Amino acid sequence: MKPIPKFIYSRANQILMILFVPIFALIFINIYRPLDFDNIDDSLLSGLNISRELSIQLLALMMVAGGMAVAAISRWILRAYTNRRPISYIGYIVWIFSEICVMASIYTLVAIFAETEKSIPELFNTLFVKTSLILLIPYTMCYTYFVWQENRRELRSLRKQIDRDETVLQKAYIQILDEKGEMRLSIRRENLVLIESADNYVCVYYINGDTTKKSMIRNTLSRVAEHLQGTRIVRCHRSYMINLDHAKILHRDKEGVFIEHGFEGIPNVPISRTYAENIQEWLTDRE
Repeated sequence: MKPIPKFIYSRANQILMILFVPIFALIFINIYRPLDFDNIDDSLLSGLNISRELSIQLLALMMVAGGMAVAAISRWILRAYTNRRPISYIGYIVWIFSEICVMASIYTLVAIFAETEKSIPELFNTLFVKTSLILLIPYTMCYTYFVWQENRRELRSLRKQIDRDETVLQKAYIQILDEKGEMRLSIRRENLVLIESADNYVCVYYINGDTTKKSMIRNTLSRVAEHLQGTRIVRCHRSYMINLDHAKILHRDKEGVFIEHGFEGIPNVPISRTYAENIQEWLTDRE
């Protein structure tokens, strides 16, 4: 049989239930008078030396306290039991049924003094039904609240996981925006090789499978560099940005210093003095 979720009988939820149920029961008893306190003989209450109404309130409080004690003991036993093995839905229903039977039996002993014309079985049947109403309503409310709280907790956990996944995804992909700030190209970081300035456009070189491709996007290299700040895509020349992870060879000739990527169809990239520091940091502190 399918076990009941553990959060239903967790320590915190059981304490909350034990505190909530008697409060609800006391209010319910005083409003609807399900236990027929009005039938109690005045002679039975005269020894308390207080008004009849106050005596009835005190009796109701004592009965609720007794029910609370039964519930507390029952939940303590349930906690000990579920620490060893899970309890099924059927088992949990039987457990609650047993709680109601015990409480109804206690209330029957008290009701004998008020309902002298009824037999004990009749009293028990009547009080079993009324005790069921007194307990099952708050039990259902507690169960609904526990499920709601658990769903909220799972939703928060799911949102955090989604946020983490989105952060990982954002780090894994490079987004190239146009001049209006709209995303025009999204590429995995390891597939992006080079971004070249072409007047009011940028030419993006990237790897797609075994081939190299390029895409033209209307934007300036300066704006693209500002958007990609903090990534491994850095500017090395007024006309170029490179992915440092793809830089294979750094060589110098009479025309200057160049970076080779090793991809066919992608030009070697010059390094200007203005941006040489960016490349120097990469050479000395490569991640």
